[in-house]
Amino acid sequence: MRKMITAVLAIAAIGAVAASPASAAGVNKLAKADCKQERATEPGEFKNVYGGLGDAALNRCVRMTKREAKVDCKQDRLEDPSEFDVEYGGTDKAALKRCIRDELR
Repeated sequence: MRKMITAVLAIAAIGAVAASPASAAGVNKLAKADCKQERATEPGEFKNVYGGLGDAALNRCVRMTKREAKVDCKQDRLEDPSEFDVEYGGTDKAALKRCIRDELR
């Protein structure tokens, strides 16, 4: 009976993570939207940081944004693996990707 309850709770937790709106959007799409917003609101700073306002600068911004989110998530996973496991449904690559999506939202 305990195993069944635990399994149901685990499935419910995974379902809640999978049903989140961010899971439908890709990491690149979220990072690109964030960078486009940054470029539109602060063009001077964007140009200084990423070397321009064109597509190449936007791509640099996307790469750096994803890299920062990944580093933050890996740090969170190292600091408290059990909390990371509960929040993202594991400590594997899929959980790391869910964390990155969460960071980018």
